[in-house]
Amino acid sequence: MMATKEFDATAVKAPDTARALEADEINFSYGRLQVLFGVSLYVDAAEALALLGTNGAGKTTLLRVLAVLVPGGRAVFADMTVDENLELQALTVRHRTDWVRQRREEIYDLFPRLAERLRQPAGSLSGGEQQQVALAKAILLDPSVLCIDELSLGLAPIVVQELLEVVRRINATGVAVVLVEQSLNIASELCTRAVFMEKGLVRFEGRPSELLERDDLARAVFLGSSGEGTK
Repeated sequence: MMATKEFDATAVKAPDTARALEADEINFSYGRLQVLFGVSLYVDAAEALALLGTNGAGKTTLLRVLAVLVPGGRAVFADMTVDENLELQALTVRHRTDWVRQRREEIYDLFPRLAERLRQPAGSLSGGEQQQVALAKAILLDPSVLCIDELSLGLAPIVVQELLEVVRRINATGVAVVLVEQSLNIASELCTRAVFMEKGLVRFEGRPSELLERDDLARAVFLGSSGEGTK
C-alpha cells in the first residue's frame, strides 16, 4: 500500500541553535489509514530522547518520517568484512584516503569490539555486534541526530547493556539520540527526556521518572500488546 505524507508548510522547521531537530504538527497516512495526528517533537543538541509507546502507537512511523530529515546508513553487507563495510560507508562521504583512514580509526576507538573483529565477515557477527556495525556506519555520516529503533529487540540483557554503553559514548561526542523503545527501564538508563505515544498522538512528555508515576501510561509501556499494527 502506497504511503502518503500529509505535511503542512510548517511541519518541518529549521531548528534553532539549541536544537538538533524540530518538527511540528506531523500527520502521516498509509493510504487512507492515518497513523500520526498532529505530532510535534523536538530534540535538543546532544540530548538523548526516548520515544515510547505500545505496539501500534505510531512511534516507528514517526521515526521513519524523521529519518527523511536525518538520513542514515543502516545496511550491513554480510559478505564484506567489518572494515570493508566501514570503508565503503566512509567513501560515500569523502573520497580521500587519509580522511577515510582517520575516520575508521576514530570509529574503532568508539567501538572497541569492532576493532577486534575488523577482518571478520559482518554476516558472521552476533546480532549485537551487527547492531554496532550499523551504528558505526551511521556515525560515519556525521549526523547531528542518531535515530535508533528498538535497540533491545531480541537481544540478551548483557548485549543490550554493551550497546547502551556504545550509544552513551556516541551521545557524549555531541550527537543527539532518539531512541524508540518499548522498555521504559532501558530508556531510563540512557535518556533524560521521554515522549509517550498512543494511537498516533503524544500523551506524555517529561522525565522518564515522571512517566513511571503515571500508572496508566507506565502500565501500557510494560504490558503493551504484541504485534505492531500501525507501528
